[in-house]
Amino acid sequence: MNEQHDIITAFSEMAPRYECLMNDELHRFWGFSYEGFLNQVLSTFDPEPGDLILDIATGTGFIPGYLAKERKKFGIIVGLDITFKMLQHARRREVSGDGKNRLLLVCASAHEMPFKENTFDRIICCLATHHMQASALLINVYHALKPGGRVVIADAGGSSKWKNLIIKSLVKAGAYVYFLLAENYSRAVAESSAIANIYTSTEWAGLFATKKFHDIHVQQLKSRRFYAPDPMIIKAQK
Repeated sequence: MNEQHDIITAFSEMAPRYECLMNDELHRFWGFSYEGFLNQVLSTFDPEPGDLILDIATGTGFIPGYLAKERKKFGIIVGLDITFKMLQHARRREVSGDGKNRLLLVCASAHEMPFKENTFDRIICCLATHHMQASALLINVYHALKPGGRVVIADAGGSSKWKNLIIKSLVKAGAYVYFLLAENYSRAVAESSAIANIYTSTEWAGLFATKKFHDIHVQQLKSRRFYAPDPMIIKAQK
């Protein structure tokens, strides 16, 4: 509960500058712009015209806006986020087609998603799983996906070396100090606490398999900095 409070506090403060901040941080650590990273993540994301899509941790609605800009055809996209102030900024996003707004916003936790079983054709979660419990997330994703539905998750990937308690403690301390100096206390607490939720490609594949997903593909990109975790893209089907 305290961790969730820290996340909401941190991202509420970040909301007005979130997209610029993500653009700067992704470029600094991974060598991608925010939009450039999404190009990598969603290059093969081709929904059908009537598809219902869920964007978990939608933030300011950048991904729905990106899909609309790229003229991806879909029915409606639901943007879910735990931080209400982020969604207030997402409300300004233009995601329209056929004269209708195709973006619906829901303020809720990814651990307790308020959707019926077999609702969505596609689910996306980008740059957020390190703030979640992967097992609970995947259970809810599986529940919400229609049979045959697909999920795309992209985030930082962990190293097997992080299993060493000393190394893990150093990584956590480094994240805390960096974000304390670069940002503020709430961001430092949120990001350092998130280290425990960063998994290797093998661990992610295993987590998806145990939750009954199939056709699992894990792609690991290369970060710009040797000390930064490599970005990872996982795709799977229900």
